[in-house]
Amino acid sequence: PGQQVAPGQYAPGQQVAPGQYAPGQQVAPGQSAAGAAPGEEQPYGSYGQAPDQFMSTLPTNVKYNERIQVAQAPAEFKAVPIQKQQKGPPPKPAPKPNVNRGKSFRDVKVFKQVDKHAYEVTQKEHNSFKDLIFHLIYARKITNELEKVRAIFLWLCTKDLKNMEFNNVQPNSPEEIMLGLKEGKVTYAVVFETLCSYAGLHCITLAGYAKGADYKPGMRFTGGSGQHSWNAVLIDGQWQLVDCHWAARRLVGKQVTQENVRYELDEYYFFPDPHQLIFTHFPEEKDWQLLERPLLLAEFENLAPVKSAFFKFDLQLISHKQAVISSPGEVEVTVACPPWKGNEIAFTFTLTFEDGREEYQGTKLTRYGMQEMVDNLSIFRLRTPEKGSYRFIIYAKEVTPETKEGVYGAVCEYQILCDRDASGVQPYPPCAHTSFGPGDKAQQYNLQSPFKGAYISAPNGHTEIKFKMPHELRFMAKLKSNAIDEKSLEPYVMHRVVNDSAVFSVNLPRQGEYGLELYANDPATDGKSLFHVWQYLVVCNQPIVQAIPFPQLPPGYLGKQPGIEKIGLTTYSHHDPYINATAGEMSIQMKTTQPLRVTSNLIYTANNEDFTDYILQQFKDNILSFVVKLPKAGSYKLQVYALPYTDTSESLPGVYNYLINCPQTHASLVAYPKQYAQWKEGCYLSEPTDGQLDPNRPTRGSATSQQFIYFKIEVPKASAVAVVVGEDWTQLDQKQPNVWEGQVTMDKHWGVENRAAVCANYGSFKASYSTLLEYTM
Repeated sequence: PGQQVAPGQYAPGQQVAPGQYAPGQQVAPGQSAAGAAPGEEQPYGSYGQAPDQFMSTLPTNVKYNERIQVAQAPAEFKAVPIQKQQKGPPPKPAPKPNVNRGKSFRDVKVFKQVDKHAYEVTQKEHNSFKDLIFHLIYARKITNELEKVRAIFLWLCTKDLKNMEFNNVQPNSPEEIMLGLKEGKVTYAVVFETLCSYAGLHCITLAGYAKGADYKPGMRFTGGSGQHSWNAVLIDGQWQLVDCHWAARRLVGKQVTQENVRYELDEYYFFPDPHQLIFTHFPEEKDWQLLERPLLLAEFENLAPVKSAFFKFDLQLISHKQAVISSPGEVEVTVACPPWKGNEIAFTFTLTFEDGREEYQGTKLTRYGMQEMVDNLSIFRLRTPEKGSYRFIIYAKEVTPETKEGVYGAVCEYQILCDRDASGVQPYPPCAHTSFGPGDKAQQYNLQSPFKGAYISAPNGHTEIKFKMPHELRFMAKLKSNAIDEKSLEPYVMHRVVNDSAVFSVNLPRQGEYGLELYANDPATDGKSLFHVWQYLVVCNQPIVQAIPFPQLPPGYLGKQPGIEKIGLTTYSHHDPYINATAGEMSIQMKTTQPLRVTSNLIYTANNEDFTDYILQQFKDNILSFVVKLPKAGSYKLQVYALPYTDTSESLPGVYNYLINCPQTHASLVAYPKQYAQWKEGCYLSEPTDGQLDPNRPTRGSATSQQFIYFKIEVPKASAVAVVVGEDWTQLDQKQPNVWEGQVTMDKHWGVENRAAVCANYGSFKASYSTLLEYTM
């Protein structure tokens, strides 16, 4: 795999269809040939379509299901070539119309019965050519020209020629011609013409040049190099092209030997469009190009050699139709697929030096290239690290559910010439794949990127990517760089789940190019395995003033924790567990559907310092609020713990985790009052909210003068609420249901007492009060 096809010929004068494979793929036959007319755009809808009249020409009177007992012609049957059948000369070649391009049938499935018959004939041995042609054509009374040529094509391309023998072989007989193919003395084209002639079909052998196994982009055809033969056969008054040799054989591996030739059917070479076949087949007589404007040999030589798979996938050359590309150090090559196939075809590539070297200064040359999909365009960005000649091969495969395990096959090839010193050119980041964008599993998980393509610009070093999740998935993200090791980059990428979306945040540590690899796991089916689902190239082209790493958090730490749905707690104000705070003070709200026991803590991530006193927990109208102060710049973890009020367990489990980033703060350094357990069962503080009571406070709030402090508190189910300072108890008035308020004289307590408490009585014993809040003085 990954080796270019070595030059050589298998049969005399015949070019073997090249087979080339991407690294890491299982070895399978490659494919070669064909293309669109130079300078002409092909309408996608026309590939593989045929005029309706071709469908009506298939016969209805052939009974393929009738078993033929013997493979021997009756004595009265005479095998006669078409030249003796007095059918008249065939018409001269004429260009195929520039409409309804493609095959002259809608699908090879229309040949299901005739193909089955032809294959059955390949399993029989015949004593004479007369027996063979009778069994293949006349025993079934096949009169339709299209089915005749189909039967001959399939028989010739699938027959094991090593076992073919005839009795009484005479010089210049059809038998001698047939055995000449087995012995390598004649070509497939000659045998195909012979079979067609005795089946009553006009057929000629075309000689010319072909871009076969020994061809390299930029080569010139002179003398005997690249000689090949194929056929034109007259069907329903129109000439069609056939190449049985390339349809039957593929070369696999590095050496051109019999062991490396695979016999596998390539349907493309049965009636290929002349506008496509001209990319690889050039007949000596220009009229047999069957084109409106025949090409010159020099034009043919300059065409990029596209393979048969190129047209099977309905691809188009967008940026470069010529085989040789000039590079000043970087070049971009674009290939298009039909808009409706943008997610169904995957691409990859290889890049080597012309002499076969695959590395430059210890780095694989493929690292100097990347591929991405933008809508239906496959874009290849290639860097040439030094002056010289390079070989660039594009591969493609289908990624539909039916073909997701398929291998890549070569579709196009170029020579890249770098004629200047390109020192200083860097490879792309060392990612898992050279193809950026969706991985094979992205479609299975139904993940859709918010960006077109895989290139992301991060001017300030920061970017964020959000994927919609069709169901629960787990993720992992990695950053890759040429300059920084993977371990050191771990703190600069973070992911979390926000509702039905997976969000990935990146803070780049410095200017440059980075690869971002995303992996996913479906817990329902994947066990513990993570699969590659996406890959981006993230680029920052300006210096980064301050690189801010994310704190290292356990997988799945951010956001919802198991069990939160059961207790009816949901996010209300901040659905994203990662929060950027600009002012240093904020309120985070959650909604409840039942009474809960809730507590929380606030941890400074740099040193795990506890700032829980800077949280004021409030509850009102089913809204649970965490009013947070961030006393210094940096990152904080806000961790929420909860259980239903009816659950008397002493330990509250974690139900939700936030990460708050505060680049700068203007928050007061004064903490909130200390909150005791019963406060966190549905209370709400209106004033005073500062945890430190001060006679020189800037405002008096609702108090009538500075000597008083006004308290307003909502305490559900309380029978009485009092403010306690030293030995003094001040009872608050209940002016609304559950709302207690009043002002407390503080003059005599300043400098004497250092604590003030808010206490509540819940009616069981009038003298029993529980502490809700505690202030410092």
